[in-house]
Amino acid sequence: MHTFAHLLINRLTFECGYGSASLRERLYVSSNPAAPMSGILIYTAAGDSEGTMGGLVRMGKAGYLEPVIQKAIRDAEWCSTDPVCMEIGLHQGQGPDSCNGAACHNCALIPETSCEHFNRFLDRTLIVGSRDRPNLGFFSSLL
Repeated sequence: MHTFAHLLINRLTFECGYGSASLRERLYVSSNPAAPMSGILIYTAAGDSEGTMGGLVRMGKAGYLEPVIQKAIRDAEWCSTDPVCMEIGLHQGQGPDSCNGAACHNCALIPETSCEHFNRFLDRTLIVGSRDRPNLGFFSSLL
């Protein structure tokens, strides 16, 4: 969920006109096996002229959100630093405390003020899979 939220924030910056530092995430994940659930909230506290290219609220409406999600997932398939980003993530980890998989500033990291977990525990392979394990990703079947 954390990586997905970052990918969605990165895509929304293009769709809505907000700077990535203006958007923030909130993760809702239950570890209770009797009540499994997960969700994300992406919000902004900025009340200025940012976001004039469509608005964050409009993106939540039916017909708008689905294409944004699909584009975010497609964007995650390839990072401009691949294959390095993907390979480092698979073999040794990267980022703060080497706790990220395939996630760098070109694909999944966002400003730390926007991230609830300080850009830790991110991995694109959990979203789209890897070259060696394409079915690993949660959204692999959509690609």
